[in-house]
Amino acid sequence: MDWRRKRQIRNLVDGILELNTLHRPPIELIPAIMKQRGIVLEERDEDDEEFCGVYMVVKQAKIIFVNANLRTSRKHFTIAHELGHHYLGHPLQNGAIICDSDSVFGKNKPEQEKEADYFAACFLMPENLVKRKRTEFFNDCPKQTTLFPADQQLEQQHQLQRYLSDYFEVSMEAMGYRLDELKLG
Repeated sequence: MDWRRKRQIRNLVDGILELNTLHRPPIELIPAIMKQRGIVLEERDEDDEEFCGVYMVVKQAKIIFVNANLRTSRKHFTIAHELGHHYLGHPLQNGAIICDSDSVFGKNKPEQEKEADYFAACFLMPENLVKRKRTEFFNDCPKQTTLFPADQQLEQQHQLQRYLSDYFEVSMEAMGYRLDELKLG
């Protein structure tokens, strides 16, 4: 995905979140956004570990199904990813876009899956709020001195990642990628 497309997606997400992300994690906004867009969210108890989620349109009904057995942080990312397909207007195949573990974690991830991932990252972890919470963390974090400064820095980075992933209700891995992308890691 080129920088122009990333900027378009970031601007779209910023517009969606503009009034809402000043004081709370965006995951709290999903029910209101779904209602506003007329999207129904259903959790399905799927034994299939490959199934993460699906965005589908049946007649006029817009539905996001998500595997109820996913970890909460993974479920949040999947819901935001499926919202990304909706907002980005990705073409449906037979009325749906199905996200299984191959399309999510596969080596040859289709471009629309990369775009939906980027949408989810920008949506769940908006740059301005990540920066603000990072600053709060370092302001509240006691300054320590140690004989091994590199170890301290690594531990502090891990604590920051944990703090932010807990706040935004995303996985440590997702937060690590986001911090790297924002050059805050």
